[in-house]
Amino acid sequence: MTRSIPRVLLGRFAVALAVSVPLVLGGVVGVNAFIDRKIDEIPRVKVKTAENTDPGQPANFLLIGSDTRARNETPEEREAFGDPSAVGPPRSDTLMVIHVDPGQKTGFLVSFPRDLAVNVPGVGQSKINAAFNSGPQGVVDTLRQNFNIDIHHYIEVDFQSFKGIVDAMGGVPVYINAPSRDGHSGFEFIPFNFKPGCYTLDGSTALNYVRSRDLEQYIDGRWQTDPRGDLGRIDRQQTFMKRLATEAFRRSVNSPRTALDIADETIPKLKADETLNSDDIKKLITSFRRVDPNDPNSLEMVTFPTVPGPQNSRLGSILEAKEPDADAVLARLRQFGPVPTQQNGPKPSEVRVRVFNGSGQNGLASRTGAELQQQGFVTVGVGNEPRVNATQVHYRPGSLDKARVVQSYLGGVGRLVEDKAIVEADVAVVLGTDFKAVTPPPNAAAPDSAAAAPTTAAPAPSTAAAGKGKAKAPPPDPTQC
Repeated sequence: MTRSIPRVLLGRFAVALAVSVPLVLGGVVGVNAFIDRKIDEIPRVKVKTAENTDPGQPANFLLIGSDTRARNETPEEREAFGDPSAVGPPRSDTLMVIHVDPGQKTGFLVSFPRDLAVNVPGVGQSKINAAFNSGPQGVVDTLRQNFNIDIHHYIEVDFQSFKGIVDAMGGVPVYINAPSRDGHSGFEFIPFNFKPGCYTLDGSTALNYVRSRDLEQYIDGRWQTDPRGDLGRIDRQQTFMKRLATEAFRRSVNSPRTALDIADETIPKLKADETLNSDDIKKLITSFRRVDPNDPNSLEMVTFPTVPGPQNSRLGSILEAKEPDADAVLARLRQFGPVPTQQNGPKPSEVRVRVFNGSGQNGLASRTGAELQQQGFVTVGVGNEPRVNATQVHYRPGSLDKARVVQSYLGGVGRLVEDKAIVEADVAVVLGTDFKAVTPPPNAAAPDSAAAAPTTAAPAPSTAAAGKGKAKAPPPDPTQC
């Protein structure tokens, strides 16, 4: 029997929950007027965001996990998370930017570590989580000033919201490989006769788990602390979100009523900017409708690249942006026009490129040439040019197709210019001040050098399997709950 359109939509859209809690709305948007009424129930916050993009164009959504204790009402909640009168102003316990592209039906989620050192407008140097001290506007302005990132919409989930959403799902299964605890977050999982496996966490336990920055696990007869600190916590948060997607899919794919119930429980627990409407939610859904909760590669989540910074007497341990990796990530968050794609035609290995620095930034031509070479291009030298604002891609007559391939790796910049003066190269790139980093297009093939790299041979199939012409299927991954 063919599934009805609403059920197909529900089955696909519920998976969007993997991206962020608000995307559970994807399970019901467009089915009936119920969702519009529920969106109207979302509490709104005043925040000045960038002018919204057209429905089919990319946009950035700022997702904040606030550590506010304002709604800690019971003695147990105040003991677990702190009394609001004693813990100071709320900070952004989790800070993510979701870049959606409905035209390409893709999404890209970037988590910013809370210890990343930034210049907070009106405050000075501080850790990025402190930008939330004065409210969401401080975070929006900090991202704009430090990283040139436009934010079009704001969504906030606090402790109580998170707990309620997980409980509305009936809990979320998580793979735990050893007895675990964190005295700071309140997470404690030390069951009698513990065995590694998938355990369903309710809202309170899940909250303590994803907040854990000092996770200890009992391994080899002693308690060992995760040395990654906040970076380890980000990994656990991203994994948990994927688990949440799987659970949403499992519960909603065969039951539109379940999806409606989840949305009914979820939507009022969020906060959003005043302009967020159903069209914006549809933009999120369109971008993530292809997400497969069982495919870890189908939902792209990254942590903003950082390196340890110098010890700061006022701030303590800090992180700083790792270049050029950080610029490559930021270039993707800044892409709001048509996404450049690699053209059919020449491979990078068939294109000779010379790079000239017109940006005024020392060493940029050499770094960019090396990065293009890593992507498979043949680089034939670098040089300097007078400063220019806009990056240019010069090409020899008859080499326009090669120029377009190079252009697709420049992060959305690069004006094509035919140039008869080019010698010993097919394309000459003049880097302007608008250039950020080499960014492979979404459909870029693996560099030839990487494809040719030796790999470890797979185990030979058993004789019985070989006789049937099929290799034996690998055992199921026990960590996939």
